[in-house]
Amino acid sequence: MKQCQARVLDLVEVKGGFFSLTLYEPYLAATARPGQFIHLRVGSGVAPLLRRPFSVAGADPAKGTLHLLFRCVGEGTKLLSRSREGELLDCLGPLGNCFISSGAEPAVLLAGGGGIAPLIFLAESLRAAGRELYLFYGAAKSADLLPLEQFLSPGPVVKYATEDGSAGEAGLLTAVFQRALAAGLFPGELFACGPRPFLAALAQQNQRRGYPLQVSLEERMACAVGACQGCAVLIRRNGREDYLRVCREGPVFQSTEVVW
Repeated sequence: MKQCQARVLDLVEVKGGFFSLTLYEPYLAATARPGQFIHLRVGSGVAPLLRRPFSVAGADPAKGTLHLLFRCVGEGTKLLSRSREGELLDCLGPLGNCFISSGAEPAVLLAGGGGIAPLIFLAESLRAAGRELYLFYGAAKSADLLPLEQFLSPGPVVKYATEDGSAGEAGLLTAVFQRALAAGLFPGELFACGPRPFLAALAQQNQRRGYPLQVSLEERMACAVGACQGCAVLIRRNGREDYLRVCREGPVFQSTEVVW
């Protein structure tokens, strides 16, 4: 982890409320791994007081660039959406642990809503290694889905799901995934990120099938360095239950470890 001054290279509103941010910061670009995040100061004054965590959506060590995707939902992201080219943003990172692939194929990635950002990074990393990939991406409606063709290289099989049926298959992403399994999809390993209810349902469904499943948890963070304990979740390891910090021991855990 290092405190860095990242320079804004590009900030584009991809669609209503969704932004793509490219930063120049060689250290972060060289060291960030899929599943990790950075903690960003989004204002120059005292408000907002706390930094904001953002999953890394991509990195290019050769160019020294880091890619973030975010949705404007509050004061912090509103301030970030007003950043200007050349502006320096104070950030800490990379933070947390990363997804670790066993190499089993195919790798299946499941993203609920805003959980797509770290899985784009993971998909690009696995694709570069020649892996067979499936990416399931779901949200409540089509307006909540990012246009993945703008961020993903050709290769992964992408399946969309919306609860109202306005894009892709109709229904919850967990149900769409279960239908794919019933139709013959046999995953080598699973990776997921999204709202906790989605991850909990996915983990419960996977108990019977037993595929290796890594989940990236989304929790509110204050310090993001393990000091405040505000993002602690109950984890079961080696027959014992204890509270571990999402920012330090996570955000990626085995699904069987999380006490849902």
